[in-house]
Amino acid sequence: MNKRDTEKLVTKHNESLKVMPVLFDENDYDVTVCDPSYANYQWIPDTSIYDEYPDIQAYLTDGMFLDDDQKAMEIQNNLRNFFCFSMMKTMPVIMQPRIYYFGTYNKAETIESSNYITQSIENVSVAKGYNKSFLDEYYALCNMSNMTDVVEDKSNTFLFMFNDVTHIPVLLQEPEYTPAYEIDNAQYDAEHSERFTVDGNTIKMETSEQMSHYQTNMAALLKIGEWLDFLRENEVYDNTRIIIVSDHGHANHHIDELTFDDGTDRLKNIEVYYPLLLVKDFNATGFTTSEEFMTNADVPTLATQGLIENPSNPFTGKEINNEEKTAHEQMVILSEDWDVTINNGNTFLPARWASISGNLWDKDKWNFYENEIILKEHKLP
Repeated sequence: MNKRDTEKLVTKHNESLKVMPVLFDENDYDVTVCDPSYANYQWIPDTSIYDEYPDIQAYLTDGMFLDDDQKAMEIQNNLRNFFCFSMMKTMPVIMQPRIYYFGTYNKAETIESSNYITQSIENVSVAKGYNKSFLDEYYALCNMSNMTDVVEDKSNTFLFMFNDVTHIPVLLQEPEYTPAYEIDNAQYDAEHSERFTVDGNTIKMETSEQMSHYQTNMAALLKIGEWLDFLRENEVYDNTRIIIVSDHGHANHHIDELTFDDGTDRLKNIEVYYPLLLVKDFNATGFTTSEEFMTNADVPTLATQGLIENPSNPFTGKEINNEEKTAHEQMVILSEDWDVTINNGNTFLPARWASISGNLWDKDKWNFYENEIILKEHKLP
């Protein structure tokens, strides 16, 4: 994306969101897209990027499954919070965090307030309140089966769906990993600490950040699992290729072996660059894990394999394959300028970089650079 320095980042981003839907559309698949992330560099995705493709169906699911009471409470809370925010900003800075209090502005305990407020987390096991953004995404996953229509014909279909629930970590009720107004998992956590050790390897669960990320991932996977069960019950699981992939990991310090130095440099925590990748192929049986070097950029190759002959990017004509992955070390931008209202030029803003080749767990395979060194040694624009 940086090498194409005469084009806006938003144009290249939109292209990336269209490559697979357009490619499958051109190969006679019924294509559905849900919540294409940052489409047109808008926080609420702008699905008009697919308007020139009349056969591609594009939808928004985020926030579409709240009931009327929850929607009314959202409006009421916003009106109150607008006033409270302005009052908070008139206070001395040292007092503002206490007044803000996780976005609740110390709202009184009432039945009404229990419906829809920001969650406040007290410790690794205790929290109170709901998080609206989490529920918006979570309810979409809860309704996957309701959004799925099983038909008796030979048509080929392609679903391209994004969901942000794992970007909104909250504490959930264990062992179900479901939202609740009052969370108190202290006893369950004390009695089931062994669940964090598998095959002799233990992930740390000492902070609310570590626990909330873990629980939110659990909630997402459990809801996806329910949808997979629905596909099995309707006899379309075996003839469906399913790829589940995340955009990045997170520096939670769950695993010491993935942390460089003393762990204070978040961008040197390899957990950030260890996203989830799950693949269920047609008629697959059994379950395996692999430490083969993979990237989330492998998805187009995995998706088209055996289905589309000689697939290529509809916009550039470049062949779709993953040969570049093993041809040289992979360069990873370590940028925290994620805000598209700021980082929206023709190339990404200067940032730190890392390179990796081979086993992610081998620290000797990693190198870290400042932007100027990358420009000189790797000739990146």
